[in-house]
Amino acid sequence: MITEEDFLAAANCPPDLAFVRLERKFREMLENNLEQSNNGNTYNHYVIAYMNHTLAAANALGLDILEFFAVPDLNNTSNLTDSYNHFRQVVDGYTVGVHIRNIRVGPSTSLPFEEAEKKRIRAYVTKIKDIVDGSALEEGKKEALMNRLNAFLAEVDKDRTSMQRFQDFIMSLAKTTADATEELEPTWKWARLIAAIFGVRQDTENAKLPPPPKRIEKPKQQIPPPTARRNGTKNVDIDDDIPF
Repeated sequence: MITEEDFLAAANCPPDLAFVRLERKFREMLENNLEQSNNGNTYNHYVIAYMNHTLAAANALGLDILEFFAVPDLNNTSNLTDSYNHFRQVVDGYTVGVHIRNIRVGPSTSLPFEEAEKKRIRAYVTKIKDIVDGSALEEGKKEALMNRLNAFLAEVDKDRTSMQRFQDFIMSLAKTTADATEELEPTWKWARLIAAIFGVRQDTENAKLPPPPKRIEKPKQQIPPPTARRNGTKNVDIDDDIPF
C-alpha cells in the first residue's frame, strides 16, 4: 500500500526527479507483491496497478513521456506482457536520462566513491554482464559492450570515477539494447540503480561546496533635491525672471 511518506519522496525537487523517485516506490511495491504472491492470477492485477500509479504520477507532474500509454483493461490482458515490457523500457530509459541530467557537475568531472558504493556498482555491472553474456546478441556487439563494461569497472576502481566514462557506459548500453529490446530489457534495472548511486554521490559532493558569493548590488543613484534659495523658496530657472 502506498503511504503518505512514500509521496514525500517527490517533495522539493524538479518534476522529472520527483517522477523517478515515485516510480521507484511503485516498482518496489510491485516487485514485493509479486515475490510474496503465490497466486499467478494476481500478476495481472499488480502489473496494472503499477502502470496505473506510474501513469498518474507522470500526468500529475505534467510529464508527457507516457502519453501514448493507457491503463490496461483487467478484462482484456492478452497483450499485457508486451505492453508492460514496452512501458518499462520507456520508463527505464527516461529514468537513466533524468539521473544524468540531475548530476550537477561542479569544478570536477569525476566523483570519489566509498568502497561500499563501489561494491554495489560492481555487483550491478556483474548482473548486466550476466544478462548480456547469456543473450543471443551478435558476438561483435556483445564483445563491444563487454569491453565498455570492463572499462567502466576499471574506472570505478580508481580513486575518482570519470563522469564521462559513466555516460559512455550508459550510451553504449542504450544503443545495444535497441537491437535486442526484449532480451536485454532487464539490464536497465541495474543501470538505473547505478545511476542512482552516481546521483546521490554527486549531491553529497555538491553539499560540501561553499555557497556561491552573494551578489552585491550597486547603490542606486539618487536624484539630488532641488537647491533652495536663501529665503527658503525653490530655485527657479533664470529665464523665469525675464518678462519677454
